[in-house]
Amino acid sequence: MLFMDTSQVDEQLKAIFLDVFQAELSEITFDWEKQQNDYENWDSFGHLRIVSEIEEKFGIKLDIDDVIYITSASGFLKIIKDKIN
Repeated sequence: MLFMDTSQVDEQLKAIFLDVFQAELSEITFDWEKQQNDYENWDSFGHLRIVSEIEEKFGIKLDIDDVIYITSASGFLKIIKDKIN
């Protein structure tokens, strides 16, 4: 894992969310605190896509116990920062 500053992590995670939820999300409507049940397409498949894109983008492995209860972008952001720092 290459060192990234926190703003890079933020932007890259935001890009993942914009990609996974492109039908319902934009730069303007993105909100770090928006909850899983506020997304029309954040089902188990959507959750898996987020996790796999994070693992690929950041070169980390997320534990199922860590990610199963995450319900917002900010929750994923905290886990990523914990893993890479």
